[in-house]
Amino acid sequence: MNLDIPWLIGLYIPAELLPAALVWAGNLAFLLLLLQAIRLAPWRALLSQSEKQHVFLGAVVTLLIIWGIRAGLSPGLGFHHLGATLFTLMFGWPLALIGLTITMTISILLQAADWASLGINGLLSIAIPVFASYGILRLSQSKLPDNFFIYIFVCAFFGAGAAVAISRLCAIGLLASVNAYPDEQLIEESLQYLPMFMFPEAFVTGMLTTIFVVYRPAWVATFDDERYIRGK
Repeated sequence: MNLDIPWLIGLYIPAELLPAALVWAGNLAFLLLLLQAIRLAPWRALLSQSEKQHVFLGAVVTLLIIWGIRAGLSPGLGFHHLGATLFTLMFGWPLALIGLTITMTISILLQAADWASLGINGLLSIAIPVFASYGILRLSQSKLPDNFFIYIFVCAFFGAGAAVAISRLCAIGLLASVNAYPDEQLIEESLQYLPMFMFPEAFVTGMLTTIFVVYRPAWVATFDDERYIRGK
């Protein structure tokens, strides 16, 4: 089994490590989620404002560059910055799912990698962290006071760290369930490094979210001045 593909040496799981039925089930599930995101995305608001379009496309290009920076040894056991929480806070979950899918698709296209596993990797690296971030946002809105610092530290900082942890733990659990690697290798090459990658994701997301809500609040769709600042 040849897995000597540079793009695969990192976070992404190649199809060769998984049962074919699971690979195609992942493709179908991710396709259904993507179609739902396309249906629910606020296209009218996005297409009516050129600034929002530029911000969205700029975020996709920036993340594509960042996704080129990876750390890892074996296929499927590495890390890179996801950006899922920042995308979710800035654009809402439908556009976040679409934007991150564009980034992943371009990454695959540029590096001629494994198309068959796009669905599984889309679920693990995009859908799961996006919905984790969205869930934390909605939970904080319903259970916690509307406060600027709660938005930054809970939704952005904690949300980003939790999204990375949930995404990576799901990937490790999947690889363990199909016996892709020995348990010792999963721990040594991925699980033990998880805390080291949670903090950078949380810090960068929290920092950028703070900058945007202070200087460009219109760029952050889930942030409301009246709710978090003026009404206090």
